[in-house]
Amino acid sequence: MSDTSIVYNQRSKSSLKDIWSYSIGEGATSIAMNGVNNFALLFYTQVLGLNAALAGLALSISVLWDAISDPVMGYVTDNTTSRYGRRHIYMFFGGILLAVSFLALWTVPDSFSGNSTILFGYLLVVNLIMRTSLTVFVVPYTALGFEICKGYESRAKLQSVRSFLNMCVNFVFGALAWSIFFKDSVDASGARIDGTKMPGNFLVMGITLSVFALIMILLCVYLTRAFASTSNDNQSKNAMSIKEFMVSTKSILSDRLAIRIFALLFVGQIGVMLTAQLQVFAYVDFLNLSSGDKTLVHGSTMVGFAIGALAVTKLVNWLEKQSVILFAVAASTLAGIGMYLVFSADIFNLDLANNQTAFTVPSFAFFQGLFWFGWGIVMPLSTSMIADVSAISEAKTGQVKDGGYSAMFSFALKASTSFALLFCGGLLAMNGYVEGVPEQTAEVAKQVATTSFLVGPFFMILATVFLYKYPVNRAVMAKLNDESI
Repeated sequence: MSDTSIVYNQRSKSSLKDIWSYSIGEGATSIAMNGVNNFALLFYTQVLGLNAALAGLALSISVLWDAISDPVMGYVTDNTTSRYGRRHIYMFFGGILLAVSFLALWTVPDSFSGNSTILFGYLLVVNLIMRTSLTVFVVPYTALGFEICKGYESRAKLQSVRSFLNMCVNFVFGALAWSIFFKDSVDASGARIDGTKMPGNFLVMGITLSVFALIMILLCVYLTRAFASTSNDNQSKNAMSIKEFMVSTKSILSDRLAIRIFALLFVGQIGVMLTAQLQVFAYVDFLNLSSGDKTLVHGSTMVGFAIGALAVTKLVNWLEKQSVILFAVAASTLAGIGMYLVFSADIFNLDLANNQTAFTVPSFAFFQGLFWFGWGIVMPLSTSMIADVSAISEAKTGQVKDGGYSAMFSFALKASTSFALLFCGGLLAMNGYVEGVPEQTAEVAKQVATTSFLVGPFFMILATVFLYKYPVNRAVMAKLNDESI
């Protein structure tokens, strides 16, 4: 290694304290995004009786708006001049609004129940507000992470810790939510009442999660305040204008390296989001899991993702990033095929969906965890790869566009999520899912579950096409670093 590379590596290393202080903010993002992804469709269709296609439409429109607003926010934060830096001021105010609007999602007035038009409008408006505030917080927050860590490996490490914390929070408020907020009860006759069909439980969850999200946001802003001044370094001196915004956006969209990563994320996220939405219906309708079993199975997805995220740092030390992603996709694909063979095709004739044994829940949890282990690697690694691309762009042009690149990355993530939410509602309708009934038919439940097993691996395999002959590796970044010193 050259002397300049040694100097660069010493300069580019960030302390674990800085990385963890930054990553706390991801907890709020986890609460907002995973809270909606895990429970919103279930709440509005199963509890409030909104048509699944309409619920999916409302969620997808709001996510699409969120995606469209990301590039604007990226340009604004890159070109902001403030004594509080160009990231923190937006993180603070956007974060507060995020916590408040997330709470509103679960506080639906009783008078709205039973009216599909009003419910659709309420869900749409509240989500538009929440998604706008999410953009205002997340885009500068992600860009701040690009500025805190500068090295090839350190970028992967920061995103690894960030994703790990995301899943830790999701485990507590997602997996454990089945037992904390949605614990089953019994009626006067002794029959079990599913906790996810009681509106009051969703209200308690909404209040609790909103408070924790606000605390995490304020902690992140305060603990990373030292980076507020450095985030103003080398910023553009051009006045903000529509013309400059268009020029900046065009330059990012013409970056072929960035387009590869955006496409990788977009296609892969479609499959993952469809899996995330449909797997909840598999818990409730296909396997008829108890609240404790739901906690175990859903928790396995968070544990798998967290282990995958933690493994990123070690894997990147051994392999190039694109090779690590191929390994992760292979793991997720094996998991999806395994679930299909055991639970849908039932090649072992166990009929686990109808005749549950001690083998049912642990085996389902294992496959679920393995699938999310793969995505736990892909998500943080693709984020670090776009940070690499942003650094290459800065070296070539002399312009800092971390906010712009993080915004486009977020755009790809949210646009694919919007598409998946819309597609999910359609898939449920195509499979004959009926809203508001006590239970689905066995055939419908099996079809929905089968789709959840196979759709994720299909899209993740398709996404790897964009990594073919991807040229950015450790040697390329080391050379770039040498030239920048």
